[in-house]
Amino acid sequence: MALDLRFRPWRRIGPGNAHRSLWVDQALARESPAAPRALENEQHADVCIIGGGFTGLWTAHRLRDLDPALRIAVLEADACGTGASGRNSGGMSHWWSKLPTLLHLLGAEDAKRVLRASTAALDDIRAFLAEHRIECELRSVRSVWSATARTQVGAWNGMFSAAESLGLTPPHRVLAAEELRALFGKGPYLAGVIEEGATRVQPALLARGLRRAALERGVEIFEDSPVSRVAGEPGRLVVQAGRGRVYADKVVLAANAWMAHLPEFRSSIVVVSSDIVVTAPIPELLDRLGMRDRPGGVNSRQMLNYGGLTPDGRVYLGRGGGTLAFAARIGPAFDWSPRQAAEVEEDFRFLYPELREVPIERGWAGPVDRAPAGLPWFGTLREDERVHYAMGYSGHGVAASAIGGRILASSVLGRSDEWTSLARCFQRCRRGGYPPEPVRYLGGRMVRAAVARKEMAERQGRQPSLVDKALARLAPATITGRSPAVQH
Repeated sequence: MALDLRFRPWRRIGPGNAHRSLWVDQALARESPAAPRALENEQHADVCIIGGGFTGLWTAHRLRDLDPALRIAVLEADACGTGASGRNSGGMSHWWSKLPTLLHLLGAEDAKRVLRASTAALDDIRAFLAEHRIECELRSVRSVWSATARTQVGAWNGMFSAAESLGLTPPHRVLAAEELRALFGKGPYLAGVIEEGATRVQPALLARGLRRAALERGVEIFEDSPVSRVAGEPGRLVVQAGRGRVYADKVVLAANAWMAHLPEFRSSIVVVSSDIVVTAPIPELLDRLGMRDRPGGVNSRQMLNYGGLTPDGRVYLGRGGGTLAFAARIGPAFDWSPRQAAEVEEDFRFLYPELREVPIERGWAGPVDRAPAGLPWFGTLREDERVHYAMGYSGHGVAASAIGGRILASSVLGRSDEWTSLARCFQRCRRGGYPPEPVRYLGGRMVRAAVARKEMAERQGRQPSLVDKALARLAPATITGRSPAVQH
């Protein structure tokens, strides 16, 4: 049967929306106003990339590196970088925290290969940004992986044990109690490990910079061009988008959560929101309170908190595991949810007690394509090997998408190299799955509620119920560990 992929109608969150990502508005404000180029009529390309975020743009650049003569078209439903790429925290993370999972799924040698790739990607990105003069607030900062409840203490022990078994040394060190107090003052931080050289960017500036550089390198980019269909024909693929279509030899699916409903992915991905709140710039107050050098980072909850300070003195905090999508339908709550925003603000007041009177200026959300193991995978569609994809970043795709770009570029061109070999490692991380709807949604709501009750009890120093503890173990993997779905 010929390939016939149908995408859902696009719902745009436009300029001026109070709950669009602040990072996106900041990035677009730096550009000269210009109408985006939308797809019209017919276009022909060697490779058509669906999605103008990190994965799609990195793939376009690496294809251009490998074959400068390729005709490359990128189709973006909105403006490049306005999806997940422009809504996240900007943390460019490696996979040290996932080392126990990698070791379990891949064995020692391939676990080390994937880990090395994740750390090398950071240098790869830095070199590219320098070469193409992309300004995106790239900075090296201290980051703390912390415990903010007694039950979280030692969450990093599995990483250290796995590293020791492999003869490796993580870039983290355990903080002494006095160091922790000096760094966090009144905050509810009970233990932690610090990484001195973590990498941060302003993510929407990075995405828009990748777009600008791609245009300069001759990549055709069509924005405001939501894809409705990809059809397979003998000798070519047809991509319908907006008011036109692209005829291509190869297609790359790089729309992440917005393609989770497609048959190839629907049993392996659950779509959940990640929600962020941010203050106005408060540099003077931070200086007065001695908080200007306070590290950002993550805690060890299942509904993970992440956050930090921006260069202009804003404080932001996010949380994963918010709104759950039914049948991967991404509705308005994935742009902003009053309920989730209120819960994240409550987390903010708990984690930053010194700032209890500081108002929240802005909040937004974004969809996350959560895989059972919390690791991405890259491959070709079973229905048509001319269609390549990246999926399952699980909220950790800022740096991983650069790896994905190299893997997809090599795969599209049929190369046999280190990147296609690495892709086979990632495919082995595609373990487990989720039940069909409506069981998935109803069960997911039940598990999420149990996790929330369990973590609130732990925050308050109470013992969670046995039922909540049992249900919470069914949640997908986050920063560390692995879900029961991938343990066999």
